[in-house]
This record gives sequence, structure tokens and C-alpha cells, in this order.
Amino acid sequence: MSKVEAYRKLKAPYGTVPSRQKAWRLHAAGLANLSCDEVSVSSPGPDELLARVDAVGICASDHKMISQGEAHSRMQGRNLKANPAIPGHEVSLTLVAVGADLKKKFQVGRRYSVQADIYVDQVPMAFGYQLAGADQQYVTIPPLVHEGGFLLPVDDKLSYSSVAVSEPWACVLFSYENQRDTKSVKPGGTAWYMGCGPLGLMHIEKGIRDGAARVIVSEMKTDRLDYVRRTFGPLAESRGCELVTVDLNQQKIDDVLPPKSCDDIIVVCPVAKAAEAALPFLSLRSFMNVFAGFPSRDASNITLNLNDMHYGQWTLLATSGSPIESLQQVLDMASKGAIDPNNSVAAVGGIGCVQEGIDLTHKGVYPGRIVIYPQIDLPLTPVGDLTGGKPWTREAEEKLLESKL
Repeated sequence: MSKVEAYRKLKAPYGTVPSRQKAWRLHAAGLANLSCDEVSVSSPGPDELLARVDAVGICASDHKMISQGEAHSRMQGRNLKANPAIPGHEVSLTLVAVGADLKKKFQVGRRYSVQADIYVDQVPMAFGYQLAGADQQYVTIPPLVHEGGFLLPVDDKLSYSSVAVSEPWACVLFSYENQRDTKSVKPGGTAWYMGCGPLGLMHIEKGIRDGAARVIVSEMKTDRLDYVRRTFGPLAESRGCELVTVDLNQQKIDDVLPPKSCDDIIVVCPVAKAAEAALPFLSLRSFMNVFAGFPSRDASNITLNLNDMHYGQWTLLATSGSPIESLQQVLDMASKGAIDPNNSVAAVGGIGCVQEGIDLTHKGVYPGRIVIYPQIDLPLTPVGDLTGGKPWTREAEEKLLESKL
């Protein structure tokens, strides 16, 4: 039996839960106050579960929470000095211990993801914020999570990384909930994606798979555009979709798009003036989907001519987060091969890389998502260095774990 097989099935030596573990804890606002501490691993109470963290994705919102600390809206004035927080809300878990009262409902070895956006009586109790998150090797799952339906079972054939990044994919999927009856960009139409960071990659993949005839991607970072062409060029070609990338340092969007030519504009870059400048490119009965989160309220203002909107019959929409149903849908789609969340994974690392990964995600150093494997030691590594320039896959993940476990 390979090490990976033993790891998946919790066979020796991977079935034994250690008494100590590494956990990244936030003691005060600021990335410098996030430390990798050695802490005890507690046995679950009668109504609790204990899970091994197999993979955790790093999100830009992790940096926001860490920077703001107790002032963050989801921290509710928490005293971080007395009660440090453990970030990490994009997660792939395996149950390793089940509380006495839950043995008929849960089984050791089953895999799960978590819907992080948890509220109790309209009070945010999000996983990775108020609740201990996944930037650690093992995590206790309290009744609030498993009784509330926030713990979702996962198909064993999915890679750990694809499960971890399914949470942001759910946010992307949900953003189209009110965008046409098809819940997508217009099939056979032209879609312009403003920005192609980690979440932009997910939007672009969805647009190609949903049948856009022409996909325009504009960006100022050349490496991101290279990543788009490498990752989605073959998919676009197989779907008969024209994929056009526009380096805004060298080219104007007017060179590839005439006015009133876009059926859909998806705003993934957090630049309000760029969204405003895109309005003249909206065609009759088109959609502008504002997905980006802007730096502040004052930095989010645009000028919009309502007469143009009225006669153009435009729809402007925006979303934040996603419901449980969207995460379940993404997990189902990934299991069926309808999407591949791994296409957004650009770098991987071990438990020691969490702080660095959060910093580099904030700085936009990598063109896609960073995924941490808490059970191994590995410097932060571009996936291309491990795959020969190809996208991340379950097979690549298994090869990595086989060498590092």
C-alpha cells in the first residue's frame, strides 16, 4: 500500500492522532502577530468531531481579517490576546475521531468541506473567524457546524486541493444566480472579464464551459495572462470559444472590443473607475456582474447615466459570499467533471508557509490560488515546478504527498 493510500484510509502510521500539532494563531491585528504555535490536539467531546486538515486554500479575505484583527466585522470585538483566532476557511477535511453521541451519524475516514459563512441569530460565527479555522493540522468541529448543516460530505475521488478551493468557486457560481435564466454569461455571446486573478480564473473557466463564443480577458499583469492562455487555451479551443487576452500595458481594450459589443462584463478587478469606463461597451439587454470587493466605500463610487441604462436595458448586479446550496452544487459539479477547481491552483506549500502565503496572496504574486497541505513540510512552490508547467491535478497532488508524507 502506498503512503497516499494509507493516508487516505487512515492506516498506520496515519491513523494515530498526535497529542500536539502546529497551528497558526492570531494574537493581535497584523500579519506579524500571526504565529505558528505548537498546541495540544483535544479529543472531541460527546457532541463534537475531530478532523484532519488535508488542504486549506488561502484567500485575500484572510489578510483582511488578520490586518483588522478585533476590528473586523466578523470578529465581534474578540480579545485576541486572551483568545487567539485561527484563520483558514477554504478547507478539505477527513474525520479522525467522532464524539460518543455522534457515532451513528458520522464515521471516521469520511471526507468533508465546510460552508464557512455561519450566522447565529444574525451574528457572524464564521469558520476561520470566530470559530477555529483550518490553518492548523487538526480542527474540532462543534455542534454549531455539523448540526447546522454546514459540514458537507465530499466525493472521495476529488483531490484535497479541489475541495479546498470549492468554497471560492461557490461564490463565483452564486454570483450568476440572477444573470439570465441560464445563470451564466450569454451562450454564444461575448463576455469581457476585467481582471484574471485567482477568482477571475474561476469566472473565465465558467464562461468558456457555459458556451460563450468570445471571451475577452484584460489584465495588467503579464504572468496572469500567460497563465490564462496556458490553462484555458485548450479548453476554449475544444469548445469553439475565441479566447482573447489583452495586456493593458501594451494594448487598449478598444483594439479588440467596439462600443456596445459585450453581452456580459464581469468586474473582477477592484477598480471602480475601470468599471465605469467599461459601461459604454455594454450592448442591448446586457449584464454587468460586479464581483470584486473594493478597498473602501469611498473608493467604490462610479458615475452612471440612468438614461443609458434605461434605453440599453442593462442589468447591473453584485453578490458577496455564497449559500450552502452553491457549495454543494460546486462539489457535485467537480465530482462529475463539469468544472475543475484545480485550474485555479497556482502554488502549494506545507504547514510552515501559511503566513508567507497570506502575504503573497495579498500582494498578488501568484496568478492563482495558494493551497496549503498542513500535514507536510514544503516551501511555497509554483505548481508548474512540480508538473512541468501543466495545471495542478489529483495525480500531481498524490505524487507530492507520496514524497512528503
